Amino acid sequence: MKYCSKCILPENFPAIKFDDNGVCSYCHEYEPTIPKGKEAFLKALEPYRKSNGEPDCLVAFSGGRDSSYGLHYIKKELGMNPIAFTYDWGMVTDLARRNQARMVGKLGVEHVIVAADIEKKRRNIRKNVEAWLKKPDLGMVPLFMAGDKQCEYYAKKVARQNNIKLIIFCRGLRLEQDELKFAYAGNITDSNPDGVIHYMSFVNKIKLLYYYAKNYILNPSYINISIWDTFFAYYVTYMMKTDFEYFWHYIPWNEKTIVDTIVNEYGWEKEPQTAQSWRTDDGTSPFYNYIYNAVGGFTENDAFRANQVREGMITREEAFELVKIENQPRTDALKWYFESIGVDHDRALSIVDSIPKTYKHP
Repeated sequence: MKYCSKCILPENFPAIKFDDNGVCSYCHEYEPTIPKGKEAFLKALEPYRKSNGEPDCLVAFSGGRDSSYGLHYIKKELGMNPIAFTYDWGMVTDLARRNQARMVGKLGVEHVIVAADIEKKRRNIRKNVEAWLKKPDLGMVPLFMAGDKQCEYYAKKVARQNNIKLIIFCRGLRLEQDELKFAYAGNITDSNPDGVIHYMSFVNKIKLLYYYAKNYILNPSYINISIWDTFFAYYVTYMMKTDFEYFWHYIPWNEKTIVDTIVNEYGWEKEPQTAQSWRTDDGTSPFYNYIYNAVGGFTENDAFRANQVREGMITREEAFELVKIENQPRTDALKWYFESIGVDHDRALSIVDSIPKTYKHP
């Protein structure tokens, strides 16, 4: 297997190219993160700040690592008076719920949870997973997460109900871009410009729509009762007007600082079966990363760590060691996922394991 001489991405990573020196196209196209800084953030927040103790911003809060630290920072470091907002679409993990309770309890922050029809949402996931298993296509994997995209729609609704003009999402981090998920869907490699999926170019939004439409025709099993939820997800993600602030556009990202703060100050709980602290709030990630690893020998962790290498945060050797640990299957989390959506665990993983590999075993 040939790997980029600068980062850790392999030659079978989707849409990758190498120059004569063995440096990959993702390294060439990567633009370093330059946060605007705390002072710029304070300036942006000032028009919304309220001095009477009333809530002055809505912070999207999944209970994951980044949003937990973001909520802490916005309340403690920036002196805002936030309402935490969670959209529960049936894939918020039990671990995330416990961490949400720890954070809002210690911070004394109001927590608004908008719960979807969980049974219906999980049925929709099951429909799409079952359709995918009939004709596996790596570009269609993001369809499993269509149900969570309405978060932005309900965030705006809750903000209006509480007379709040400012919505903050703890996103905007280039390190966490989704090239892997969308590069399989028509070679789209700028899915998250500036770390925000809403900023995808119009051309690529159309390319993505075409890719999905083509696969719906090739695999009619996708045309089921979940399709309305999927259409709504596309509208919210790519068509609905957004005017959010993104936390990581301003504040430098430091993994040690983030994890130490939320663990030591709030008792934030890590998942016992994995060394990583990323994505443990999302019940879908164990399955889609299992798919990517089974077929390609890498996961979104590889893309994330490769970006850290490009930023000079870790060495290439450290990145290889980290993904070797982080890419191990999370068996307990997989079991929870399949039980939640009502799909046979062994059958699903057997089908994934039978997909032709894009790499050769040593």
